[in-house]
Amino acid sequence: MLPLSISAAVLVALSAAASAAVTSNTTSPLLQHRHSFFSTLPVEPSDENFKVSRHQVKVIGLAGFREWEVKGSLQGILQAVGKTASGGDSQGPDNGKVHVQWFDNKAPLLRPPFTPTYIPGFHLAISSADFEKTWKENCHFVADLIGSVDCREIDADGATPLERQHNTIRAEDLTTIHNHHYLHKTTDPAGFLSSPSAISLLISQQQTGSTPGPALIDLVLHKGKVSLKVIWTAGSTNNENDNKDAEKSQNTVEILFNEKTDDVVEVGWFYREVTEQEYSVYDHYLGAAVKLNSEGETVDEVLIQARSPVFPPHRGDFTNDNFRAYGHGYNSTMTPSQSFHPHSVTTIQSNPNIHETTAGCDLHVLQVLPAGYFVDPFQLEGLAPEIGESTVYGETDLEKPVGVVTGWGSLVMVKAQPEDSVKTSKWTPSNIINIDTKGVKTEAVSYTSVVDIPMHMRYQPPVEKGNPATHVTVEAPWPIVAWVCPADVASGENKSAASNAAARKLFHIPSLPLSLLFPRDPTTDRETVDFRFILPNPIPTQFPMAKMSVPVGRLDDINLVRAATFAMAGAGTLAVALALVRTVAGRSSGKGKQD
Repeated sequence: MLPLSISAAVLVALSAAASAAVTSNTTSPLLQHRHSFFSTLPVEPSDENFKVSRHQVKVIGLAGFREWEVKGSLQGILQAVGKTASGGDSQGPDNGKVHVQWFDNKAPLLRPPFTPTYIPGFHLAISSADFEKTWKENCHFVADLIGSVDCREIDADGATPLERQHNTIRAEDLTTIHNHHYLHKTTDPAGFLSSPSAISLLISQQQTGSTPGPALIDLVLHKGKVSLKVIWTAGSTNNENDNKDAEKSQNTVEILFNEKTDDVVEVGWFYREVTEQEYSVYDHYLGAAVKLNSEGETVDEVLIQARSPVFPPHRGDFTNDNFRAYGHGYNSTMTPSQSFHPHSVTTIQSNPNIHETTAGCDLHVLQVLPAGYFVDPFQLEGLAPEIGESTVYGETDLEKPVGVVTGWGSLVMVKAQPEDSVKTSKWTPSNIINIDTKGVKTEAVSYTSVVDIPMHMRYQPPVEKGNPATHVTVEAPWPIVAWVCPADVASGENKSAASNAAARKLFHIPSLPLSLLFPRDPTTDRETVDFRFILPNPIPTQFPMAKMSVPVGRLDDINLVRAATFAMAGAGTLAVALALVRTVAGRSSGKGKQD
């Protein structure tokens, strides 16, 4: 059995191991790997499911999530899959940072300890004071890593959507956000997972048997160094023991140390232990870590005490699953469901102890809108006393139909106001009744706040001939709802903050685009805020989407529309001409003689 007697006396600072793994010689092809397995069941790692031998670890029967991280130089990443960089050297000191994130819209909604609020689709963010220079220096490297990037310079006459390859990314598609440029696509770039790009080849090396595709991919390219994190769901993510033997046989992962490409390989099995104090629920991640290197393997005991980045949906009695007080949650809807001018209405609920858990924090609602939706910034500015301060990035032109929008859409962030604000978007207390499993009624209080954002729909392309449809459905993901709090600063005097930092290295991946909207420390490039997310209530299996039914033209009616347009235009022209003639004739007859 592995030594797993966890106590305060045997705490191992995982951050030290992580920092050692992060150190990389950018000229070396050697890579550093970390495999983290998170069990949704309180299963301690043992010889039964965590088999360790020299330069080899087998993980058997996992039910939960698997996170794989690889770090190294760009050259090392490409060499590991038999490729060479097509763009030369990318190790300049001022070439900015490229951040790519992709979340499968078919994947189950990730649960703690992972940040669960990833907007489905593909995200690309480039952070630089000189975007054009950064794009030119990094474009070919990004194309090597993920594919589906068009690095051609724009023609003098300007590029049109018809001139580009299908579903590729170009510089003009990105939206400016502070010192970032950002893009979101609701569909996958064609080359990201299907073509032989470097990342797809690396991920395919980690696929075993019938393992489903990744739920989340996170890639950072900065100063010639690459950091890649991938999360898969493994086995059953429910707290059920059904078919346990079948799950064990289907979920076996073998990790090997490769002396040709690897510097160190760290493997960890962790599980969640939940404890409750007066006002808060704390998550403790416990487990064993194995580090493989050229000298063999070592087993470290690990205890991570870290506050979950997600507010618990309720406060309950963990001994019998009874609710004691209503917790945190939100729901959202587009209303009315068929209109050119719907409202996005987000209702946020919180427990009475909100002040104890959100001191110094601000509540934000972030909408990521595809090209079919847009907002009027001036309208939102006038509504600030009702919904809170708003910020809008991206396409806001009111006249453009969806077919000529060059970008992907827009971001709308509203800073909602709590009850002590002069704004009218306040927490409203309301009584609710909870009924436990024995039928006992208890009365509790919840706070509710509503953020109502007026939306507008763009005209959609007409449907093809023979299609009887009069409306099309346009989807948009639900908003992200999060408290934004000052970030903990890890130091020797603040062991809790240091532990949080270590846990984030394992389990926390900031979700794009939310992390782009708040400043970072210019000297360390670290976040200056922490996010405490509120989950949809009830928690769905996948990230929820809002749907709007929008009237659409039909090509079958094009001749009728042309005739009607010609007739109306002709009638308007005739009316203007007659009015002009009458005006001139009236002036002439009134004066008799022109001056």
